[in-house]
This record gives sequence, structure tokens and C-alpha cells, in this order.
Amino acid sequence: MNRRTNISKIGISISIVVLMLVSSTLSVAVAESNIKNSVKGYDKGVSWQPVVPLKKVTFVNFDENSYLDDYSYLAAVPTTVFYDKTNGRLFSHPLLFYQDPYPVKENREKSLNARQGIDYFMEDWMSYCNGKLDGLTLINVPESKVKRWSAREVAEIEGDDPYEIAAEIALNDWSYSDKAVVAVVKEEFEKPHEATSGEIKGVFSFREVEKLSFELPKTNHIDPQYKEFNVPEGYKLIKVRSWYPCFYFGISPPIPGFENVINMTIPPGDRDLQLYCRYNGGWMETKMTISWNAKSGMDKDKTETYVYKSGRWRLGLTDTPTKSPLSVISNIKSSEKIRETSAEPQVHRSLLGILRFGRYSSIFDVLKNLKKTMYQVDVEMYPGIDIEIPDLPTFGVRNATFTLTWGTPNVKLGFSLIGPGGEEITWAKNESSEGKQEIHVEQLGECLPNEHYILSIYALEEGHGSTDFKITYSWEQKYSREEGDCLASATEGAVFASVLNAPLLYVSPDAVPHATINTFYKLGVKNVYLINLGGHASSKVLEELKGVAKVKCFNDYREVYDEIRGCTGRNDVIFTTIDPWTYWYVGALKPAGETKGALFIGPAAYIAAHHGSPVIIVDNHPELSKAVVYHTDFWRKYPNGIDEFPTVACMHLTGTKVYDFLEDLGFDEEGLETMITVAGQFDIGLPWDRVFTGRAKPGRFLGSPTDVSVWGSRTVFYPALIFENPALKGPVKLINGSASIRRFPWWSSLGLKIVKKSQEEEFTYPVLDMLVCYDHRFNERASKYFGFKYKCADGSIPGESCSDFGSPIDAGVNEKFLGEPGASMPDLSGSEVQPFYLRKAGYSPVFSTNFDAVMQNLNRGVIMWLINTHGGPFDGGMLMFWDPQGDAPIGYPSIPGTGAKKEINPWRGYEWLLGSTEEPDTMTADIHGVIPALLGNPYRDGLLRTAFDWAPAKKPILDKISDLLARLPIIKSFTPEWLKDPNDYYDGVICTVFLTRLFTGWYNGTQTDENLDNLHSCGVSSVACLPAGKYLHLSLVRHGFVFQIMDPWGTSWYSDVWQNMIPRGIALGKTIGETFTEGLSKVGILYITEPPQWWWDLWENVCLFGDPDLRVWVPGTDFSDKNHWEQKDVQPLRYDSNAYVDGHMLFGAKVYPHERQPLPLMQLIIIAALIIILIVGAAVLIAKSRKRVKGKKKK
Repeated sequence: MNRRTNISKIGISISIVVLMLVSSTLSVAVAESNIKNSVKGYDKGVSWQPVVPLKKVTFVNFDENSYLDDYSYLAAVPTTVFYDKTNGRLFSHPLLFYQDPYPVKENREKSLNARQGIDYFMEDWMSYCNGKLDGLTLINVPESKVKRWSAREVAEIEGDDPYEIAAEIALNDWSYSDKAVVAVVKEEFEKPHEATSGEIKGVFSFREVEKLSFELPKTNHIDPQYKEFNVPEGYKLIKVRSWYPCFYFGISPPIPGFENVINMTIPPGDRDLQLYCRYNGGWMETKMTISWNAKSGMDKDKTETYVYKSGRWRLGLTDTPTKSPLSVISNIKSSEKIRETSAEPQVHRSLLGILRFGRYSSIFDVLKNLKKTMYQVDVEMYPGIDIEIPDLPTFGVRNATFTLTWGTPNVKLGFSLIGPGGEEITWAKNESSEGKQEIHVEQLGECLPNEHYILSIYALEEGHGSTDFKITYSWEQKYSREEGDCLASATEGAVFASVLNAPLLYVSPDAVPHATINTFYKLGVKNVYLINLGGHASSKVLEELKGVAKVKCFNDYREVYDEIRGCTGRNDVIFTTIDPWTYWYVGALKPAGETKGALFIGPAAYIAAHHGSPVIIVDNHPELSKAVVYHTDFWRKYPNGIDEFPTVACMHLTGTKVYDFLEDLGFDEEGLETMITVAGQFDIGLPWDRVFTGRAKPGRFLGSPTDVSVWGSRTVFYPALIFENPALKGPVKLINGSASIRRFPWWSSLGLKIVKKSQEEEFTYPVLDMLVCYDHRFNERASKYFGFKYKCADGSIPGESCSDFGSPIDAGVNEKFLGEPGASMPDLSGSEVQPFYLRKAGYSPVFSTNFDAVMQNLNRGVIMWLINTHGGPFDGGMLMFWDPQGDAPIGYPSIPGTGAKKEINPWRGYEWLLGSTEEPDTMTADIHGVIPALLGNPYRDGLLRTAFDWAPAKKPILDKISDLLARLPIIKSFTPEWLKDPNDYYDGVICTVFLTRLFTGWYNGTQTDENLDNLHSCGVSSVACLPAGKYLHLSLVRHGFVFQIMDPWGTSWYSDVWQNMIPRGIALGKTIGETFTEGLSKVGILYITEPPQWWWDLWENVCLFGDPDLRVWVPGTDFSDKNHWEQKDVQPLRYDSNAYVDGHMLFGAKVYPHERQPLPLMQLIIIAALIIILIVGAAVLIAKSRKRVKGKKKK
């Protein structure tokens, strides 16, 4: 016993000495947080946990030429959004890139002035913070530049070393931390000088062009007719044309706006084509035509497609005579490039280029077709071969060129670049080119094992024999794998650190900087999570880190994704790219140049941290880098939204591959994933956002990295900032539109009576509903005129179906015109339905159509802006407004003496001939002929059909006669139906083609920008064609619009379906992503749902810009309280200089109670010697003790 006691005494003595020597490393016990758990934060934002706002801002100086700002921003992410695991809440404040105002010298440079957005956001944030911040952190931003934003505490961090900046950021925020996230990064990367080139020679053998023709009857119906055919092996290009025997007559004066003013076809027809092939066991839609033939001409339904697979193909034909007017422009451009696919006799005559007339086919065939119209469909299949490119693109390939040359000059060849997923990325089919075609793409993605890029070469016309050909190709590597991995390590590290509430520090692949080591000791770090994607850290770095703390290393992307998701339980998908921002100029409709180092990874990480999900960098995964090529190349080549529309097959094939990848990673769970892409529009093309609709809830943040940083913060704090909108601060005086009626003598200005003037009125919780072009009682009345009712892609019929619309909120939506008080799907009648649902949500709709009134209303304060008008892509994006006085810079003339001239701001637009706000739809696009139009008989077709919007829908005298005849007991029995029914000659669309647009004018993006102030987190939903991605769009973002629903392409008349559903969904408590996706799914193609939803309408590729999880605030709670909260629910945390969460000091660290010092060498020697002595001494004592025990046993 004495021996044991001695051993114990020795051990205790030595231990005391050792503890005395290392006493500086002992931790002081501190509580996890001193913030009351009653501080819950708001839970109706986009974040994965409730958010407690801090009255702080962190600015990082934006530097487009280096990665220093990106590393600094990422290191600041866990200081601006971090998780309190004990109490289940996030603490957060805005993290913004800082920029000085851009020195704009000409209007086109306004797209580069991101400072505008900073100023408007800070105006709202400072107001929310009662005029003074509790803290302002400036990273490489001089305090003198931000004096206008007063703060209690200002922390300045300066430097040009990302390792030191990250360390300073950590020490500014943390008093202590047991853990730290460390990312392996480099300040500068050696750019690869790898260039790949190659040459392939071969012989192209011509084969007979396979031709087939068939007939399909005219039906005037939306349901398709199908015809199957077979594509033999060895054919790579299909050309399809739909036409029919007819006479035509056209007038096209050389006056802007009057092109194709009359375009008659006898007999008339308006069909569209859809092509499908059997692919992976099902039908895949590949290409389609969509053209308003009644306006653009008979011979416009032509298209061509790559043969994705030989064998069974199918052609669908729909016979729907209504389209977006923009379809006229688009199909003229694309179809004119396609050769005729048949050799029927044609006669074409022209007089001075103004009068055009002629016929297709023989006179006998035309006359026969007058009795029963039959559509002809010609299919031609051209031979071709697929050539596999033997070289494989490496990581970061850019600037790829492919050239095809051939030896026989009188033959025509084309070729397409086929991606590893089978998609036709792009093509060269210049038939005027002699002996040469060329393809250029900005980037190529990596291939998986057994994958290659393919060049498909095909004949463009008949040919015989064979010809030699040569393919040359080249590309260069711009980024190294190491660069991609290091940027990803920092990005994932930022999100992971946010989740752990730990600082983010950096090491290089070869060394651990002193600043990083010192921070470990200062904070008392015991556990290091090393984000070392790609495994670039040296063994020396690993050993040095292990000498300081316990290290858990993440070398694999899946590991770090799983770790983050394991902490949060979220599967949101956040995409971004390491491609630097590609800037552009106002009105240029093309990229202007690429910055050297302006990345989106920082703002993407901030958004991802709020969603509790990792950032997926598309460049770093072969599955994504190859899929994104089509989308980006397409948008770079066709950014005006008119020249080409996304190819259905390419959208399907690339989107499917992306979701295969997400499913493999475990992101594809039950329900629709939240998906956000953070990138410039020319860095990841806009078709990318549309392809995922229906399988996910996609949203996009675009602009510059500075724009996105501001927009992201506005989104995160929307629940708080929406109360800075004047619309929530009490009644707002807004300009409400006038109301008018028609009375005897009906015509001219004498017939229009304004029964309510446009004037200022007070509104509570206003939403601005701008109604210039919109659908009106479409299925109820226009169905009689067109001969069909619109049916949605899911089979529901507006005005009738109730499967999705049987809720109490829908009760009475069709009662006004259909007399149905029950709940059913609303008709296509935007000016009636949108206000109906807005009022159900508790909003007060305000109506204006004049530009000045609309701008004033927006500036005074509204919660949302619903845009129902025409749009255009040119001059920075354009919108059409009511403009009877001709104030717009570009507009249509007004007709003197007409009533519309005196109504400056009607509450809804109307058609000037006999129109009023009471009955806006008075001029019809003629499809039946002059005599039927004058009589109002849609059941007979005359010879002179113009498709021009001159036909009178409203006929006051004839209407009274009809009303009288319908009442007479005997006469009504033999009175024709068309004469008894005064509601059968309405086309259901306000402002359709040209004449109905008189009294309107266009304003562009710059003019809109100059007339707007701070819009205070308003939202916008627009059915206008083509403004997305233009300066008009970017300007709305900078002025404070928190979400935008906009179309990069043309939009069909049937957008009214989803536009009506926006206020309905919000009232029902749905997020903006949920209600947008639900609405668009009714009218558009769903490219990658299981199964896909193929559809004939290509003009519904609208996109949501912003966060799909955003909840738009509603005042009413009759149908749901999910989108309602009170101002008291979103108050910021009260200032307390000592407030902390697990060592994270919310308002700046001053002391470091867990600080320890690295032990000096002599101290380490003494400790080691004492330990050795203890071990040896204990061993000797134990040995002696055992000998004595044995001696006693012998005795």
C-alpha cells in the first residue's frame, strides 16, 4: 500500500508541475450563449432556420481583377450568418460587396453601375435599423467612403493577403471557438498553357434522300393528330414542312408597323408541328414549329432536327389559331433559312414589293382544298455520319473551334456538335458556304468514362457519289483542376463554417500561414475541419495542423456535401460557376467582355448558408460541366430571345443528366427541390433555369457579383424590409385609372363617356395591376369565334374545371360573366381574375396604364406589380403603355376624334374602335373574312381573310337587333344562331396585332430606370415578351424588386393562366416558387418531369428570378396565415456589447479567454523529461514491488 501511495504521490507531483507549465492552455468555462432563448427570430423567410437580424453590415471591397475580395467575402460568410444549434436559430446581417459609383460616360455603361442597388438597399436597411447601425465591418473599404451610414462600432480590416484577412475576420468576431473550418486555397494560380488540337479525315458517301408525305385534316382543335414514320440507320438530319394547296394575297407597305398588314390565305389554316422520337423507351419531343399562320403566312411551319436515334419517329399536328404576336417575327426568321421540302407547283407574283399574290400547288388542288382543307406534311431525311472526337476535354476548357472542309465544291454539307449526353449543342448549316463550315463554342465540359463529343456530318441537299472531308478542332485549357478545387474548398468551407458557427481560415497547399496558426491558439481551437477538395494539401500541412488540433479532412466533394446536409437536413440545390462575370452593355444584346476575377462564389455561399445547403459549382463536376454547355452557348448566340428558341430535346437531355447527378448525390428527394442558380446570364445561360421547372422550383440571381450580394441580402431580410415599403405604413395616395362606357351615338369621342376620372385615391396594402394587353373572357366568348376552348397541358379547361380550383378562395371567380357562384377554374380574363384574387389576399388593387402614372405609383409604394402588356428585347428591354397623347419616345399614332384620345389613364386598356373600360374587347383579328366580320357571323368563312385586327366585335345596332330577335317567340326559332348571339365575334385578347395598339407607346429600360426610385422590396410578375436579362430587368433588381417573373423569350396569350394564379397562390400561403411552378405547369412544357409533359406551346418558357422560397407578405389570413406576419415578429436583436453565441461575439470580440500559447522548446523538453522520469520511476517501483511479493510467497 505504501508503495502505491508513493507512486501516486510521484505522479501527482509531476502532473502538477506539467500543469503549471501548460497552464496557459486551460480553457475558461463559459456558457454557450447569453442571449435569451425567447429571442426566436422570424421563421417566414427563405432561411433554413428562424433568423435573428443584427443591426450590422459587412462590406467587402469588390475587385474584379483578383480573388482577394472573393476569399474575403467567403471568410466573412460565417460572421454574417451563423447557426445557434442549442436554440435552433440563425443570427445574420447583410454581407455586401462595396463599389464606388461607376463613372458612366454613355448610356450603354449604366449596366455596370451596381452602386445604385447598394444605395437603395442601404436606405431601407438603415431605416429598419432606426438610422444607426450597431456594427459596421469594412474589409478593404475606407471608412471615409461609408460615412453616410452611421454605426456605433466600426471595424476596419485591411490587407492584401487572404490568409491574414481571414484571421483578422475571425478574431474580430470570435472570442473563443473550439472548432475552425480551414480551406486549402492559393492566392494566385498558374494558368495552364495546355492547348489541344487534332485532325480527322474521312470520306462522306451520299445516299438517296428519304422522302415521305402524308395528309392530315384541318380540325381547328388543340388536341394533336399523330403520324408515325421510320428513320433508317445512316440518316442524321430531318427536315419537315407543313403546307397545303392555297391561294394567297398580301399587302406589306414599307411603313414600320405595317409589315404584312394583310396576309390572306384561301383557304385559311393555322397549324403547328411537333416532332418526337423513341428514346430510352419513351417518346421524346425534339423540335417544333409555332407560328401564327393567319398573320405570318401559310408557308412558315418548317423545321429541321438532328436524328437523336434511328427508328420510330412521330409527328404531331395541332390546329390552334392563336399565338403570341411575337411568333410572327420568330418563325419568319427561322423558317426562311430552311429550304423547301417538296416540289409542288408554286406561282408567286409581286408588285413593287408591296402587293404579293400567288398560289401553292395546282389550281385544281386549291379548289379541291376549299371544300375540305387537308394539310400536307413533307418529311425529308438526309444521310450523315457521326464522327467521334478522340481527344477528351480536360477541366476548364474554353475557346473551342471545329472546322469541316470537303473536297467537292458543288455539294452542300453541314455538321452539328453533339454533347456527351446526346444533345445537339450547336450547328453549322450555312448552305451558301462552299466547301467549309465552322462551329465555335466558348466552353466544353468534361466527359465521363466511355463518353465523347461527336461531330455529326450530314448532307444538306441531294448528292451522289462521295467526297473527302477533313475535320480540324482545337481548344485550350483556361483553368486548372487545382484552381477549381481550391475555390470550391473556400466556398464549401464558408457554408460549413456558417452551419458550425466556426471561423473560416485558410492554408495554402504547401504551408500553414502564421496568421492561421496564431488564430488557432488565440481562440483555443481544438478541432479543425480541413476542406481539402482534390487533396492538394501537402503532408507537411496536414502534420502541422495535427500538431495544433484534431483534424478531420474532407478531400471528396460528396463527403463535404453530405456533412453540410447532415447538419441541416436540407436538400436545396445551389448552383454557381467559377467562370468570372461576363459583363454586357445596355441594348447590345451580346457579351461585352469577361472580367479577370469577378466571381459569384461568395454571394452563392451566403445564399447557400441561409438555405443550409452546399454550393454546387457546375465546372467542378463532369456531369454538370458538360450539361451546362448547351445552355450557355445557346444564350450567348441568341440573347435577343427571337432568333431561336430552346430546343426541346436538348433541354430534356441535359436536364435529365443533371438530375441523374443530383439523384446520385441524394438531393432528389420527395417533392420539388428548391433550386437556385447564382451566375451572370452569359456565364450560365438562361435556358438552364427553365429546364428544371416542374421537377424542381428553380430561381435565378443574375447581374454582377455586387448586384447579387445586394439582392441576396434583400431577399434574406425581406420579412423585415417589406415594412419599409410605404404600402405597409398606412394608406397610400396612388393614381387610380379612369372608367368609361360607350353610349349613343357610340362612335367617335361623343360616344365615350368617362364615368370616373383618373385621380389620386387612398389605398391600403396596394398592388399595382397594369392591364394594357390581356385576355378577356376568352373561353366564354372567344371560343365561339375561334371554334375551340383553350385546354391546359394538364387537361384542365379555364372557366370550367374545378379539380385544382375547388377551394373556397375560388368561389365566385366566374360568377360575374358565367353566372356560376361555385368554385371553379377561372376563365382567361386577367383584368377580372387578378383583382378577384388580390382582394381575397387582402390587397387593394390599384390600376394604371399610363407610363407616368405607373412610375409614380411604383415610387409611392406598392407590394407587387403585375404587368400585363407587350414587351420587347431591344434598346435595353421595352414595355408598352397606354399613350393617347403620344408622349412615348416610340409609339403608335392616335386617331383624332376617337374617344380613347381623351382618356389618358384608363384603369384597363381597351381597343379604340367602340371600346371602353366597360367593354375593352371590341376589335377582332379577322380570320373569317370581310363579310362574316361585318355581319358578325363566325360560322361562315369568306374569301377575304386578313388576320388583321380591324373586324368589329361590338356592333351596337346589330346587337340591339339580336337582342330583339332573341325575345320574339316565333321569329327567334328560325333566326340564325350567329344573329341571336351578340357575343360570338370577340377574339378574347386586348391589343392583339397592330390596329388595336394605336394609342399605345413604348418605353425602354433606360427610361424606366430614370423614372424609378427605391421600390422597397416590391415584387413583379410580368407576361410581357422578352424583357428578362435586359437592362430593364437589371434596373428593376437594382431599384429594389425582390423577385421578378419574366420571359427571356416570347410569351403566348395563355400566360394569363399562370399570371392569374400568382395572387391566388400567395393568398393560399404558397411560396413564390410554388405558385409560379404550379401555374407554369399548366401551360408549358415540363422537360424533365417523370414522365415529361410534352406540349405544343413553346412560348411558355418564363423564368422566376429570385429565391423560390420567398414568401410574399399578405395582409389577409382568411385562406392561410403562412404568408402573413407582424412587424413585431421581425425586430432586430437589441444591442449588447457582450452578446455571444458559443464564443461568437455578436458585436466584436475584445478578449480571448481560451487563448493558449505554443509551448517553447525548453518547456517541451522539461515536460518530456518529467514524463520519462515518471514512467521510469513508476516502472522501477512496480518491479521492486513485484519482487517483494514473490519473496513473501516463497516463505
